[in-house]
Amino acid sequence: MAKLVDEQVLDFLAALDNAHREGFLAYAENTYSIYEIWLYACVLGYQGGFPHLEKWVRKTYPKLNRREIMLAEIVKLEGDIDFLRQQVQADLIKADAAATRIAHLSKELRGHVMDVDKLTKSLDRRGLVLSGADKVMRDLRMIFKSSEEVMPALELAFESIWTDLCEEK
Repeated sequence: MAKLVDEQVLDFLAALDNAHREGFLAYAENTYSIYEIWLYACVLGYQGGFPHLEKWVRKTYPKLNRREIMLAEIVKLEGDIDFLRQQVQADLIKADAAATRIAHLSKELRGHVMDVDKLTKSLDRRGLVLSGADKVMRDLRMIFKSSEEVMPALELAFESIWTDLCEEK
């Protein structure tokens, strides 16, 4: 099964000219979103499935999951705040000394929560825009697939639109 996954993606990469292949590989390396990588591959003519490309990207270009990291930090901050409160209740730390530290940790916690919220909303909105653009591109390809005059112009338009969408970040 792993061979089939690699073969589908490698066949896709082999079918690209050098400029598009290098551009795609650089995009896959520098982009955190597997969905954006998949959509760009579809713009370039990738016909394989999402899971195959996802496995290849995860194996070839491991990505950090910033959202998971932020959520883990939130849990740690909550634990630190609870620990400080327990120490105050056990009279191990003076309340006035702990109050400043708790206020600082609480502010940091709120900042992390807001960052996760922004990240999630941004990814959701961007994903919807990109999936809508992908749907339109696929439909137009299906409609005009037999027209040799229209397809090259459509492909150029798709690449131009994709470039504009990527620059909107």
